[in-house]
Amino acid sequence: MPLYVSDSRDPFFHLAVEEWLLREAPLGDEPLWFLYRNDPCVVVGRFQNPWKEADLGWMASEGIPLVRRPSGGGTVWHDPGNVNFCCVRPLKGFNKALALEEVQSRLEGFGREVMINERFDLRFQGSKVSGSAYKQTKDRALHHGTLLLAGDLARLERSLRSPAILTSTKSIASVRSPTVNLELDPAEWIASWGAGEALALGDARFDTTAWSRWDWVYGETPHFEWSFSVGDDHIRLTAHKGMIKWLSWESRKQEGPLEAPLRFETFQKIAGVTLEREAWEGVLGRATGP
Repeated sequence: MPLYVSDSRDPFFHLAVEEWLLREAPLGDEPLWFLYRNDPCVVVGRFQNPWKEADLGWMASEGIPLVRRPSGGGTVWHDPGNVNFCCVRPLKGFNKALALEEVQSRLEGFGREVMINERFDLRFQGSKVSGSAYKQTKDRALHHGTLLLAGDLARLERSLRSPAILTSTKSIASVRSPTVNLELDPAEWIASWGAGEALALGDARFDTTAWSRWDWVYGETPHFEWSFSVGDDHIRLTAHKGMIKWLSWESRKQEGPLEAPLRFETFQKIAGVTLEREAWEGVLGRATGP
């Protein structure tokens, strides 16, 4: 079984590796597997709204980056206590349970009996330990997922608690579930898969640049509308691809389309002292670009 293992903790590097596995890696009849761990980060699905899914202000204060993956599915927390798996196989004969059955079988060897539910989550003693997402090309299928072995569940819960209540959004919402750790050592779990090719930052096969750009991480956010108050100010706005296109702000005598769309962080600077920094971080987060 071809196996790759990462020496890095960089989530953007791992997105680049997965894209290479899906599109360029040599693939025979056997599936390719990739195991990796990330530094703390929040990962949203391809069609999700980060302002709705996560507390961007709290994440910024903690130095936790936001990541957008090119597959669907919901928002997840990653940290070194969570081992991520990626499986790429020929599209012919693919089904969503195949990779999960392999993980399920290997966990039995550690005395952990997990169940695969109708959403293709792995559940242990009634709580979620793994979520999945998928992507396909004309001849290959990629399935990647999380596996909570010793994750920081308190930070997981805190990061995914968004303060935003949007009035309208075309994004895909996450389905929340109680989570639990399997209480296994991540390094021991990875080692149990056997020897694999070690991948490291700087490998010319993997270009991380596109995955960390603002126009991908925030700029791919679908259309949404938001109405909120901070102090005596009541603000309504419409945004598309992470840019504010229409704004109603009575105290500033603004009502209608903007001459030039604004990123949220630029809008914050225009607000000046009217809205305090802490209020902005609580409502909008700090989605600063490169």
